Amino acid sequence: MIAHNRSGSARGGVELVDLETLLRESDYLVATLPLTEDTHHLLDADRIGQMKSTAYLINIGRGQTVDQAALTEALKRGGIAGAALDVFEREPVDPADPLLTMDNVIVTPHAIGLTREMLTDVGRSACRSVLAVAEGRVPATVINPRALERPRLANRLRR
Repeated sequence: MIAHNRSGSARGGVELVDLETLLRESDYLVATLPLTEDTHHLLDADRIGQMKSTAYLINIGRGQTVDQAALTEALKRGGIAGAALDVFEREPVDPADPLLTMDNVIVTPHAIGLTREMLTDVGRSACRSVLAVAEGRVPATVINPRALERPRLANRLRR
């Protein structure tokens, strides 16, 4: 299994590769990107064009990380095999959006991961993280390590 991420870390035998390699070699590309200046339209016509014609794009991150017009065009012409979208570039999605009528597209209402188990686990993890910071410890799971450098938090964790 291959992956690309900004942190440069991976677990479980996952091989980290550059973005171009990921696009070129993936059968299923799962995008879980946050929306930032750097990720807006990260998956544009050029990058979608680097994907295999047999590949599927699955976006469960933020809709604006994918250029939806470019994705629609790639799907129409067979540039990629299909897409599964839990998010859209503009939400709510326009009922006339061609993606909603395409046979090679699956859409969900940005709730694909909302299970009782997931919500319970997220709640427990958040509580453990709050308690860790209150005790002056770094939480076990830190999504944005740069936040640890903020003066108020850094001071609290040094105590």
